[in-house]
Amino acid sequence: MKKMLLMFVICLMFCSCAATKKWLGIGKTDAPDETKVETRAPLVLPPNFDELP
Repeated sequence: MKKMLLMFVICLMFCSCAATKKWLGIGKTDAPDETKVETRAPLVLPPNFDELP
C-alpha cells in the first residue's frame, strides 16, 4: 500500500510540473499567434463561371 501511495505522489509531482508535461509531450501545445497576419492569394473565378446553370 505504501508503494502505491509513493508512486501516486511521484506521478502527481511529475504531472503538476509544466516543464515535465512539455518534456513528456502531454502538456499544452503552443497556440498559434493570433496577431500574425497571413496573406493569401486572391480568389479567382473559373473562366466558364457564367455558363454554369
